Amino acid sequence: MFKNLFSCFLVLFSSNLLAADLEDELKPKPRTSITLDYIAAENDLYGITLAPSHYDNNYANWGYYIGYAQSKKEDIEIEAPAEAYTQEILWRFGLSYSLTANLSLYGGASTYTNEYAYTNSISPRIVDGKPRWETDKDTTWGADIGLRYILGKHFTLGAGYNSATDSAVLSLGYTM
Repeated sequence: MFKNLFSCFLVLFSSNLLAADLEDELKPKPRTSITLDYIAAENDLYGITLAPSHYDNNYANWGYYIGYAQSKKEDIEIEAPAEAYTQEILWRFGLSYSLTANLSLYGGASTYTNEYAYTNSISPRIVDGKPRWETDKDTTWGADIGLRYILGKHFTLGAGYNSATDSAVLSLGYTM
């Protein structure tokens, strides 16, 4: 009788331990992704995004992200000796939610700035005098939505849409 009672107790106790291990395995683990981004806007933008997941067990599926991208300075030909260039800058930030252990949905806000800088052809009459630059900025706010998928243990792929630039956001990165 004692053997049967003891064996039932062991089976019951070990199944609880097994269920706890399985539950911990299914919960999302805290992760941080760093990705290189390509945004096909008016001028191609290249940037970086940092996307950590939440470290609180009560909100383990949630995370956030912040990204920055910019284009190369593109010189604009105007009458010499004046100079001018244009450059685009994109900031993205928002929340992400893990749908499965490897797939997450992200969405948030973005700000897209088109900067036009120029000189007025007047330079100071001193040694090594440089002309004064004027800058005009046009900022547009928009939304950002997309999916991130972790292949294997560390390789991350992302695809999304940004309404401020009206273009796709493609990401390739590393998750730790």
